[in-house]
Amino acid sequence: MTVTHYGVLFLAGLAAGVINTVGGGGSVLTLPALIFVGIPATIANATNRIGIIMQNLVAIRQFRKSKVVEDHLSWRVTLIGMGGAILGALLAARIPDEQFERILGVLMLVLLGLILKKPKPRLLQDEARENAWSPLTAGRKILVLIVFFLLGIYAGFLQAGVGIMILVALGYLVRMDLVRGNYVKLLFILILTAGALLTFILNGLRIEWLAGLFLSLGQMTGAYVGSWVAIRKGEKWILVILPVAILLSSAKLLGL
Repeated sequence: MTVTHYGVLFLAGLAAGVINTVGGGGSVLTLPALIFVGIPATIANATNRIGIIMQNLVAIRQFRKSKVVEDHLSWRVTLIGMGGAILGALLAARIPDEQFERILGVLMLVLLGLILKKPKPRLLQDEARENAWSPLTAGRKILVLIVFFLLGIYAGFLQAGVGIMILVALGYLVRMDLVRGNYVKLLFILILTAGALLTFILNGLRIEWLAGLFLSLGQMTGAYVGSWVAIRKGEKWILVILPVAILLSSAKLLGL
């Protein structure tokens, strides 16, 4: 890899940090960037987790400094999701590169449809409760745990776009306010991503640590400037960048 490649990764990380702050789905930019600089898809999938971990650590620290937390629900869905994440990571680590690239190419096209549809979670600030878990019925609690176990499998296998899925799930199943919903999302993704990365390492999958470092630097920077972009630029430019990146990456992965 050249200096230019590392510069591309930093810029991709920077954009992803901004995108994740504005709405979510930044991994569909960083993952293609890793693949385009010459890193095989399975290794890129594992390396991509480094920047996600660092970005979420920065974001969670900011949330907790502002006393925005939701630990009653967060730890329950995170613990159940961890089991799914390990299964997903084991599957991703053991699939041959060529087969994984085909699966990844199809999944990214599906994710493109989700992003373009722009699902709006039903997150109601007026109905927010300090403890979002206890008011749920027994049946709803079981449903929440099942959904987050399945989200864990996806997060371990690929991760890209899981933040959007989490917010939608929280909106329809829990009706949590947007601010604490993002806190739950960040904590869930942080813990599960760390577990998935450890699973990749223990299974002997190579990690491009230097590439991951440059992504991390970009994503942490992007997390700080994301609010500025959200206020002044909005989401329109994101809906131009993401589809182009996804379509080009899917075409490359599918051999077109």
